[in-house]
Amino acid sequence: MPTHRFRMIPAFLVAIVMGLTGVSPLFAEELSSEEECRQAVQLAMNALQEGNVREFIAAIENSTGEVNEEKRLRFDALTQKIHQEKIKYAARYGEPLGKVELLKTEKISDRFIRYTVLEYHERSAAVFRITYYRPRENWTFHFLNWTDDLNPLFEKAP
Repeated sequence: MPTHRFRMIPAFLVAIVMGLTGVSPLFAEELSSEEECRQAVQLAMNALQEGNVREFIAAIENSTGEVNEEKRLRFDALTQKIHQEKIKYAARYGEPLGKVELLKTEKISDRFIRYTVLEYHERSAAVFRITYYRPRENWTFHFLNWTDDLNPLFEKAP
């Protein structure tokens, strides 16, 4: 039972933090193509591999240029929350190994695209899901969640 609660806490808390701190598509800088979304995710993966949570957040939001007070507060809140969760995760599954892998890309019509990224630890892995939305012509960051539940990722072996 405790493992189930642990799996649900990160996504639930990220959703709350995102709601309270204003992290939403309205604040993310737009991307012009799916390729630019993939490039943003690659930058985020590089930052995650280096252990730089703040750069991870900036990359997925495609946030460049000036950091105003509102953006700094959002980044600080989400960075702190992810750091807290990573400490809990490291206590349970060991330290990150510095290996991050893009596992899959999924789409809903031509409006949503989700990237599933795995961060390997000594005794397991963390699953990050980064979603972008295209309301009109351009793409924008939509949602971030993470979990320790690897079950949905398993595929039938040949």
